[in-house]
Order: sequence, then structure tokens, then C-alpha cells
Amino acid sequence: MTLEAHTAPWLGARELSVFIRRGFSIGDDDLEYPDIGIRAVLHPPSSRSAESAGTHEGLGSAALINLPADDEVMPLVLIAPQPVLIQNEPSYADAVEADGHRFLFQINEEGWPVVAEPQPEFVEEYLFGYGSVYFYGSADAAGLADEVAPGFLDF
Repeated sequence: MTLEAHTAPWLGARELSVFIRRGFSIGDDDLEYPDIGIRAVLHPPSSRSAESAGTHEGLGSAALINLPADDEVMPLVLIAPQPVLIQNEPSYADAVEADGHRFLFQINEEGWPVVAEPQPEFVEEYLFGYGSVYFYGSADAAGLADEVAPGFLDF
């Protein structure tokens, strides 16, 4: 998944791509910072391709919602000052915040795009256990992220 340039103020003219370790499962041991099986990479804008190699099947292109219109709508990607915690356990972020990072965005599978056609079978088991993964980062003097790290999974 890639967040386009200028999607969030801390991105500026760069993009951010999220990569998940091949074979990643919520039953694995690498679910928390700093050893989580997910990476976030800041990079210059990249061209788009019709190729689907390396992408999550069926996700395609979905609208990014920065903030939900109301409390009943959870977007796939939430860019906000504070996370929306599923287990309401703020201590999950202690390790990543201790390294000087602040919350930037989360991916929440409750906001998975719904289409008119039936979903393919891969949706039967959600990648993040029908939960969220929370991303934190540090910024330079101009307020642009200079590092983005996945903090933890919450499901």
C-alpha cells in the first residue's frame, strides 16, 4: 500500500509505502515494535503500474479517508493526531513512543473497501486479524517525517 505525496502534512512531496513480510500472520511473534513484520518506507513519488506483483490481492485502489465523518465509520487508513485503539490499551505504544516517535496513522481492516460484487475468498481471513496496525514516526525541523515505524498490532 502506498500513501501518495501530500496525503498527510508530514509526508510533504514524498510517498510512503507499507510492506508486509511474506507469510506474515497474526499468530507470529513479530507483532510489536521494533521487530514487527511490517515496514514503512519513505521515498520519492513513484510511477504507477498495471502490474499486480507484490500487491495484496483484491485491495486495488481505495479511497483514503483521513478522518471518519462520524464515530460509526472507520476508514481503511486513518491519519489523525491520536489512534483509535481497539483494545483501548495505550501502553501498547510505550516502546515506540519511548524512542521519540509519535502517532501518524493506522490501517484498520474494519475499513476494508466494500464493493458491490462478492468479495473473493482471501477476505475470509483478514491479514491483521480484523484489527489495526499503528504507525509512528519522528519528524525533522520542518515537520516532515524522517522515519516511520509500525508500532504494534491491535486486534
